[in-house]
Amino acid sequence: MLEADCPVKEPLEIDLAELLSTCIDACRRGCEVIRNVRHRSLHSTDVFDSIMYKIADDPRSALTEADGASQKVIIECLNCCWAKEIEAGRIKIVGEEEDDHSTDLEGDKSFDTVYSEDINSHFDNYNCPRTDLEPIIRDMFQLSGTVKSTHFERGDDDSGCDEIIIFIDPMDGTREFVEGRIQNVQCLIGITLNGMPVAGAMGMPMVHDTQIEIAYGLIALEKNESESVIPVPLLSGVKFFDALNPLVKDAPNISANADGDGNYDDNCTLVVFSGDSMKPSLNLAMDCLENRVLGGSEEWIDQEGEIDEVILHPPIRKTIVGGCGHKILSVQRHVQSLVQRQMEGCNGSLPSHPTVGAISLAPPGSSSWDTAAPTAVLLAADPKARVTDLFGRPLIYDGDNLSNKCGVVASSGSVASIIHKRLCMGLCKDDALYELLSVNMSDKAPPNALALDKDPLVELEIVKSISKLDLVRCISELNS
Repeated sequence: MLEADCPVKEPLEIDLAELLSTCIDACRRGCEVIRNVRHRSLHSTDVFDSIMYKIADDPRSALTEADGASQKVIIECLNCCWAKEIEAGRIKIVGEEEDDHSTDLEGDKSFDTVYSEDINSHFDNYNCPRTDLEPIIRDMFQLSGTVKSTHFERGDDDSGCDEIIIFIDPMDGTREFVEGRIQNVQCLIGITLNGMPVAGAMGMPMVHDTQIEIAYGLIALEKNESESVIPVPLLSGVKFFDALNPLVKDAPNISANADGDGNYDDNCTLVVFSGDSMKPSLNLAMDCLENRVLGGSEEWIDQEGEIDEVILHPPIRKTIVGGCGHKILSVQRHVQSLVQRQMEGCNGSLPSHPTVGAISLAPPGSSSWDTAAPTAVLLAADPKARVTDLFGRPLIYDGDNLSNKCGVVASSGSVASIIHKRLCMGLCKDDALYELLSVNMSDKAPPNALALDKDPLVELEIVKSISKLDLVRCISELNS
């Protein structure tokens, strides 16, 4: 992480739309590195010979040349644009690979890469656009106003600064990369403001033969009538860049839409995206979802007057997808395509019946860099979406507590949102899960005190200062 004391005088304003623009371009270049390593891996065994494992021979813990090389490119791109802000401590960077070009996990070896001490040579070696020849794009978006992080005085913090952290996962889905399931691989750059994800870029380097796809989102944070913090979408969409590094001709051109052939478009089925993990916590969560929440074995006190209780027990379709970011993006894209089809059937107007939607479940094992960008992208597309841990609590983005120790649940869709809440309420009463995750029983929250009974974004100590932010709300057309 890059840190420095925040200056008290002459605060630096940071345009979050501009910051997102640079992250998208940095993400695109990180994706080029991944494509380059993939291409070379198919023509040489040297690339995969250098794979290292945090846990011996466990593909889930794999690290490759692409991880370190991609992060080095991304950090260099951000340094080119925001050196002053990073040096002043106004922007902190937290990357999965703390050493930006190699990782010595086993103590006796490091990545055998084509890394060079000269940064321009590093870009050239991975056939990645150099920043001195192709400057980072800062103005992808033309908004009818500015979205800025502004200097202010916090009552509980003498730093006098908003805390902006950029979380980088240079290659989410390393296991999938190693196993050849390349459509699940992503490059993630998420931006948090005072502990809340507000912007993200999700690069899909190998979904298309000749293009790199970047999904992005930007939200503002505002207070509603009940003084709860809520997300306000500002930007949501995708951008495509022509790729410089080729994929082999027989590589499948697989759509990034997790729905694939569109078998789930009847709006009667709850789609549940999860991995193939056999962790007991995931099994407990899935059992609670299927039997207690949807199976009707438990009465719920949160009767939803606007939605028929029958609709709250839909059939489910479980879909296995790899990569933490890919799971959350799958939720967003499924609901987006579902709503679009519903609107087409209603001549462009919003459908009157509720959207069932989708949920993703992930056991402990992910980190802040896995979820920051996907959360922002999801909320920008659906401000009523929810991302919590298995107990319904918000994920922590303070730059220190990096592990999502209690798993991740993400949902979108009016029915899925209620099911998400009930799932977390049920798990809050599951003593076995508390013991399994080593959660102190004295910290056990009563179900009616869950954040999910209020708003998608909860009021934590870390976000109390958000009410003091002077964020200008500006809803505008996306300049695509």
